[in-house]
Amino acid sequence: MTQLVRDSVLFIGLGNMGGPLAMNLMRAGVELAVADLSASSREPFVACGIPAKNFGADLPGDVVITCLPTDRNVREALLGRHGALTQRKRTTVIDMTSASPLTTKNLAAELAERDVAMIDAPVSGGVPRAKVGDVTTMVGGDPNIVERCRPLLSIMCSTVRHVGPIGAGHTMKVINNYISLAALWATCEGLIIGSKAGLDLQAMVETLKTSSGHTNALDTKVIMSIMPRTFDYGATMEILSKDISQAARLARELDVPAPTLAQAEEHWLLAKTRFGADADFTNFVRLLEELAAHELPVVARNAASSV
Repeated sequence: MTQLVRDSVLFIGLGNMGGPLAMNLMRAGVELAVADLSASSREPFVACGIPAKNFGADLPGDVVITCLPTDRNVREALLGRHGALTQRKRTTVIDMTSASPLTTKNLAAELAERDVAMIDAPVSGGVPRAKVGDVTTMVGGDPNIVERCRPLLSIMCSTVRHVGPIGAGHTMKVINNYISLAALWATCEGLIIGSKAGLDLQAMVETLKTSSGHTNALDTKVIMSIMPRTFDYGATMEILSKDISQAARLARELDVPAPTLAQAEEHWLLAKTRFGADADFTNFVRLLEELAAHELPVVARNAASSV
């Protein structure tokens, strides 16, 4: 795999998802530099001799990969005062942020005027899977550019899906996250109802795993973070509520009635208000418990993962 990667990479954004993705590139032997405002996030790379700074302006890298909280952060990282495109010539930008499709299209057009190609390649699968490169990336962009970047993407992601032109990756990501989060909310509502009715939590989960109510949300968020009540899956209320709101905005722009989506947006904004933007998003179940006046029992992580 690595012998197919000839480009050097500047990776900007070493957060919960970006850090593991960049680490996979480093382990694969890709020529790498990293940038992040957090010294603690940069430290593992510095310890391995990887060039690392707060900003990317004077760091090397033909290809710039961004994995940041919002599209505003992406624009600042690329074109701001210390932006990666302000001092050095780059060939390609791969944006792995969960960003606005329209903003991405506009940014790609602006970068094209600078002779810099761009694709959007947000990822799905969660932090634990990102650490081992077992995530899916949904890619939007020119097919030739996507194929040129495929070796890099394949190091970070086990599945690389080209879903359409620039912006299509981000469109697919917000749709995916809406479906996933709606399923998670419904799953936890059901578990609370069953638990308050006297059903055993582990018995319910075991039953769901072999029934039509089985979802990825059950296998991951519920078992890994909610049942043991660690609430540490690795994404914030701000990030997930942003994705839901982007999906709702897209539906409105396309005149697509989406009542379940509209309700889901309100649910997640309410949870963000209750627990704070920086709280892990799995805390939302505590809101449901408050409304039901019933708390799910604690199941130790080892026991939960064996369900």
